[in-house]
Amino acid sequence: MKQIDADTFLAELSSKARLRRQPESVTFELTYGCNLRCVHCFNPTHRALPQELSTSEVLRLIDQLAELGVLTVTFTGGETGTRPDLGEIFRYTQHLGLLIRLLTNATRVTPEFVALLDAVHVEQVCVSIYGATASTYEQMTAVPGSYAAFHHGLTMLTQANLPVVVRMPVTTINHHDVQACRILTENLGQKFQYCLDITPTVTGNLAPLEYRLSPARKNAIDQDMLSNWGAASIEDTCRPTDEFIECDCGHTRFAITPYGEMNLCTAFPIPRYDLKTGTVSEGWELLKRTVDEARPNNRYDCATCAVRSYCRQGRNDAWLETGDMSVCLPHYKQWAELEHRTHALLHPRRPD
Repeated sequence: MKQIDADTFLAELSSKARLRRQPESVTFELTYGCNLRCVHCFNPTHRALPQELSTSEVLRLIDQLAELGVLTVTFTGGETGTRPDLGEIFRYTQHLGLLIRLLTNATRVTPEFVALLDAVHVEQVCVSIYGATASTYEQMTAVPGSYAAFHHGLTMLTQANLPVVVRMPVTTINHHDVQACRILTENLGQKFQYCLDITPTVTGNLAPLEYRLSPARKNAIDQDMLSNWGAASIEDTCRPTDEFIECDCGHTRFAITPYGEMNLCTAFPIPRYDLKTGTVSEGWELLKRTVDEARPNNRYDCATCAVRSYCRQGRNDAWLETGDMSVCLPHYKQWAELEHRTHALLHPRRPD
């Protein structure tokens, strides 16, 4: 019997799901409540408001996810650890046979929390790191003492041999700490990833972009990290295709907000289908139509752009910043041109 590793299996499953237009993964934001106040975050409130889904409403949606054939649920927030019913939600999800992934800042990790993750056989724990020192970390989070709580939590997760990936959002505040964060992570025996994308809040507030690095600085970090440190990697992003909305959203993935809105992605909050009055199955049909019926206008020039294969702008980036999916954002165009130039220097005989 042929045997393959879990990553290969999930990749093949995702490919088949795309061909069949079957959702295999959902990002479920359980709450916007968070114990940190990160300056770069796209969280619109950082508070758990009364209209967030109740425990029974969450479990009802998990039932529907299983019925639709979803395999993986990535629970995130806000900070998931701020929900007191997290154990009930996780155990129910596992009972239905769904794989559980978790995004957390690790500041609220306790022995009981670790035991829960072990009991439900969590498939991946993605831990955010904001700096390698307390001063940098807490300049990002705006919460004194949060670095010590994070480091303690990450250490506990590591000692429990849980499948941890440490991810760093790189900003104007912490970019000098990328290598130090990589070393800290690898000294704990964990995989390190970094992400250079900073987006507006999901309500369209552009304030987080104040902390976005320049294209030149992003390019320099990529050159350093990818040329010299093979163990580190860029956080996964969707690859360019020939479609207008290129990402997997509406093809194999979607997102659910704490208010029960079903969207293409956590960073692409449309069409805001209301799951409190509708069903996941009906919402999926609407998401597919949203993707299929989206059309570029006369401001769209990606199809003829010479650096398109190096560009990391998504339709969501244009929509969040301008309200128009078709717009080419100068920041991403400059970044792509630099990436293209760097590639040509590193691989002068390799065609694009």
